[in-house]
Amino acid sequence: MANVTDPLARALHGTDPQNLIEYITRQKIYDSLYWKEECFGLTAAEILDKAMDLVHVGGSYGGNMQPSRFLCLTLKMLQIQPDDEIIYALIKNEDFKYVRALGAFYLRLTGRPKDVY
Repeated sequence: MANVTDPLARALHGTDPQNLIEYITRQKIYDSLYWKEECFGLTAAEILDKAMDLVHVGGSYGGNMQPSRFLCLTLKMLQIQPDDEIIYALIKNEDFKYVRALGAFYLRLTGRPKDVY
């Protein structure tokens, strides 16, 4: 049940928000240990705490192409769709550069051109 988009989430670009991340990458995220242990049951407020622990921005790495924590948190944000105020708070955070990058990446994926530019 943890891999299902919030029923109250709106469709983005005419599709389920999780479909913005490629299917195979999504499956690798669902199978990753970080997703199962750390991202299960996260709320919008708890994502900020997890984002503060990020030490790099990336997609996947290693021989098995394991998803990075950044990508796992991005997918979690696509699932729960936090309010715009939370996203803007992530972007305005000047203390943690990876929190800011996470907010900007999410806004770029989901935002309308007017909001992004």
